[in-house]
Amino acid sequence: MINFKNRKITINPYSYMKVDNCFDEETLEKLIQEFPDVSSQKIIMGGRKLIETNTNKFDKWIQNAPTWKQFYDYLNNDFIFHNLISYYNGQLKEWNSIVSKNSSLKSDCFLHINWSSATDGYVREIHRDTDKRIYNFLIFLNDKDWEGGDFIIHSSDMKQSGSYLEKQIWEKNKLPIYETVEAKKNRGIFFLSTPNSYHSVSEQFNTKTLRKFIYGSYSYKHGDVFKKRTK
Repeated sequence: MINFKNRKITINPYSYMKVDNCFDEETLEKLIQEFPDVSSQKIIMGGRKLIETNTNKFDKWIQNAPTWKQFYDYLNNDFIFHNLISYYNGQLKEWNSIVSKNSSLKSDCFLHINWSSATDGYVREIHRDTDKRIYNFLIFLNDKDWEGGDFIIHSSDMKQSGSYLEKQIWEKNKLPIYETVEAKKNRGIFFLSTPNSYHSVSEQFNTKTLRKFIYGSYSYKHGDVFKKRTK
């Protein structure tokens, strides 16, 4: 359902893919039309509202969103799970990952997705995702109609001495920017959640249209994914 034909793979500072035109136009328009109303949700991260899987609101909404249900079922499948992470077999081995051909969404792993709208004040500090994350992705559903709110890839190459990987969160400007990825309708970012996969979102302001996107991940149910993580 996701078209990876237009993918651009970058291997430094960590492996990630940018994919333009993730969905065909007909599917994309249906996804936009079926996007959930999150206006009644609480504000988090300064200006973001969302609904997420494994909640009552999600269970109720998805029954009336057939294209999103198809998308969720497509991803919640071991064949797709292993196909996606197979891009990163070298990195999985390098970090001594617990993920193997026997890993399954029916037993030791799971899919998580949230549907988000962001406005003025939304910001994310420099961070890597939690230790249970295996693989992360974002897909933007509209073109940029705000200032800031950019997805930023950070390099940790200058911090590879000592125990730099102990830090999940870095203070502002403490890791150099490697690439700034602007939101673009139908653009996705996909990356293995390695211990050095630091990223952030610059503060969003002057919002004329809400920044709509999805965030998703595959995660491990039983703790840390990478045995080689510095503790």
